[in-house]
Amino acid sequence: MSKLKSIINYFELEEGYDKEEIITDMIDEIKELKGYSADEIGLIWDDEELMTLEDFVNKFYDKIIKGVCNVVKSFDK
Repeated sequence: MSKLKSIINYFELEEGYDKEEIITDMIDEIKELKGYSADEIGLIWDDEELMTLEDFVNKFYDKIIKGVCNVVKSFDK
């Protein structure tokens, strides 16, 4: 298996790390959240609750990982 394929598997298959732990640790580093957890914070626009911060962060993380993997895949040709 190529090194690039190993990197892609690492991210796409979450081999060797815990996605939720990484996300929680990153959120905990944001001092402006004042210790609230991501599932306690709602994203609201024009009086409509869109989703919790936790849901948003998970969706955003997945999109970032997909984009990173697409870039890595472009070098594996």
